[in-house]
Amino acid sequence: MPLHIRLSRLATVLAVGLCLAVVIPLASIEISLLVSPAQNVDAAGQSLALSAGPSASTSGSGTLELFGQSIPTTQQFSGPIRPRLLWAEVTHYDQLLLALKQPQHLGQDLRNGWSAYFTRELVIAVIAAALLAALGLGLLRRRWQLIVAGIAIAAVVAGGIDAVAISSAAQGLQDLSQVKTLDQLVGRAPLAVDPTARRALSANASTVVIGDSTAAGAGNPALAKATAEDTACRRSRDSYAADIAAVNNSTVVNLACTNASIEAGLFGPEAINEAVVPSQLARLAAMRGVKTVIVSIGANEMHWTQVMELCLIAPQCDDSVSAAWFSQALDSFTIDYYDLLQRLAALPGLPRVIVNEYYDPLPVNPVCPGQPVITSAKSAVLLGRLTTFNTVLADGAASFGFDAVAPSFAGHELCTAQPFVQGFDDAAPLHPTAAGEIAIALADEQALLNPPPSRSTGAATPRPS
Repeated sequence: MPLHIRLSRLATVLAVGLCLAVVIPLASIEISLLVSPAQNVDAAGQSLALSAGPSASTSGSGTLELFGQSIPTTQQFSGPIRPRLLWAEVTHYDQLLLALKQPQHLGQDLRNGWSAYFTRELVIAVIAAALLAALGLGLLRRRWQLIVAGIAIAAVVAGGIDAVAISSAAQGLQDLSQVKTLDQLVGRAPLAVDPTARRALSANASTVVIGDSTAAGAGNPALAKATAEDTACRRSRDSYAADIAAVNNSTVVNLACTNASIEAGLFGPEAINEAVVPSQLARLAAMRGVKTVIVSIGANEMHWTQVMELCLIAPQCDDSVSAAWFSQALDSFTIDYYDLLQRLAALPGLPRVIVNEYYDPLPVNPVCPGQPVITSAKSAVLLGRLTTFNTVLADGAASFGFDAVAPSFAGHELCTAQPFVQGFDDAAPLHPTAAGEIAIALADEQALLNPPPSRSTGAATPRPS
């Protein structure tokens, strides 16, 4: 037999062997991770979905999918396969609150769930490898003996590689059995309302607004009879809280304060302008007759105003450093936001909760003479990040059965003829004008005209912890 024919056959054998021993097994594992159905687990009255995904690195964290945001876990897993936990809907608040105070078997439930998932995924990987080998060798018109042998080789190798990858993550799965709360998965303690907060005397209020400078109305005219706290928080008579009160002829209490965050402002006290403002949630819990709570929060955690200003004066703002910083800030906010939603779900009387998303301050194609260079490219980057942030706000609200409202400033963005956004030389740059506050109030009013979303609270009415 000529040498070139023998070399050609040898190359064919090596190519087939490589496919059976490497390409097909790896492809089958990838396919199994994509098609394997998630393992549903019930823990603390919650329905969780457990799955896994591939990674190019040799070790790393798993992920918690909360409100559409992928948050890394504190548990580390060896190997290229990483567990994923999806928490799509939060229900049965009374059971959840009890489980967070008196945790039982959360970690063990997660570990058992992932073990069941990986068993099913391993079987699917073996079947996929066998089918790929049979298809490939069949197309090459190999004899049935070779096809059978190839199927066996591919299936065994795929099962072996998958089993090794799964077993390499075993220590991380073992660590999961020690997890007592979901907060331990992401390495932080749940926020608690400041116990030393000075509560105002119980008062009647049909609607209460909590949040940051957007809700306070910063940059607009001050309240006519402003207290020292009102002045420190920059509360305005043109805030959307005041607009809602005027339209409905109702009592609306505005607790919002400029610079407030979930941790410092809502749960804990806020130090601002030489004043210390008590926890907004502590005050809210002391009020009677509250039917509606409106929330505007998150911009300070995301440093949103500063991000926009820096982007607009920088040559570009789509660099990897700012993108990584934004992602990290969003991860941290998402977990704090979960604590806030949980607290709001446990308010006495179960008032209706409206979460305001943030308005788009920039037009798609800005034309701003005399202003910092605002390009369409920069506008696209900022609007993309704002959309991601608003998605977390909306998904979180929906998960708890709350309203999510998206005020529209379309046609009235920065640099338009009648902007709803304060300019760079105004008292509170990029914050809503009085007209912008009215637009937010109208969006909230529209939501109130519709029936509230359904809220599943379990068998018992939740109480504040």
